[in-house]
Amino acid sequence: MIKVNKFSSSLEAAHGLTKALLEQINQSAGKNFHLAISGGNTPAGLFRLWADEYKEVIPWKQLQLYWVDERCVPPEHPESNFGMTKRALLDKVSLSDLQIHRIRGEYSPEVEAKRYSALIDNLLIKHEIYPVFDCILLGIGSDGHTSSLFPGQDSLLISPETYVVSVNPQTGQQRIALTGLPIIHARNVIFFATGKDKAEILKEVIKGDDRYPAGYIISRLTKSELFTDCI
Repeated sequence: MIKVNKFSSSLEAAHGLTKALLEQINQSAGKNFHLAISGGNTPAGLFRLWADEYKEVIPWKQLQLYWVDERCVPPEHPESNFGMTKRALLDKVSLSDLQIHRIRGEYSPEVEAKRYSALIDNLLIKHEIYPVFDCILLGIGSDGHTSSLFPGQDSLLISPETYVVSVNPQTGQQRIALTGLPIIHARNVIFFATGKDKAEILKEVIKGDDRYPAGYIISRLTKSELFTDCI
């Protein structure tokens, strides 16, 4: 069962999410906190909020930052998730290069998926065979996708690999994406989805509807929250 936190605006939802994340970080008692973040327009606003109002509040020294997914483009490309995060957040806060673990979208997708999987497997502790993130921040697309895992790509939800190459069915663009099982085994998963266009799909995925990757994952999570302004 997912905990749904509804707010009157996307900004208020972003504040609520940030406070929940801060509570998780504080509970880690000063240890490294392994956080995987997503790209897109919705988290861009969240990251700008962090760089502005939470710059002196978030304990940046504890963070080890990873990406849930990345488009297979160079970091300076306008569609790069890393590039967006760099402009909105990383250029404005105190994170060292050793804390930032980006997916190299300019590399061969298959090679990079294997490299990044190995990096994650080496840096994170494991539960059984799965690397365990302290928190994964996910979006939900209007088609029910999450982490660049799109409807019809069921094999990626149960892939034994940590990261794989996926393809956006609408554009044909290749992406590198965190697969379903490491998401399900994370300590905490936070979904952030705002805007009236998301209202109908959110009603379906929070029920755990397996037709949608987000619903499939939600139905199998033991601890997750949704921060939204639209249901």
